[in-house]
Amino acid sequence: MILNWRSEWQRLYVEALVETNTSKLVDRIARAEKALRLRAEELGMSSEGVEESRAISDAEGGLAVLKREIESQVSDITTDRLEPAQAPTYAN
Repeated sequence: MILNWRSEWQRLYVEALVETNTSKLVDRIARAEKALRLRAEELGMSSEGVEESRAISDAEGGLAVLKREIESQVSDITTDRLEPAQAPTYAN
């Protein structure tokens, strides 16, 4: 299926949302965030872009959720790896 996006940020945002590989996801989020910032700057305070500005704000929130989820997963993995293994206990 081919989708036509009005703005590059929309394509990059959706690519980040559907990415399942965590190592690729970090890069996709960064690229989407950059595109969102650039488009927001282009729109500025223009009254023409009010609807798109809202969509950009929503997309920024969505990316923030993804970032928190990644950080949570990394934290869980790190914590699991850093916890010392318990010594086996033997019955006397």
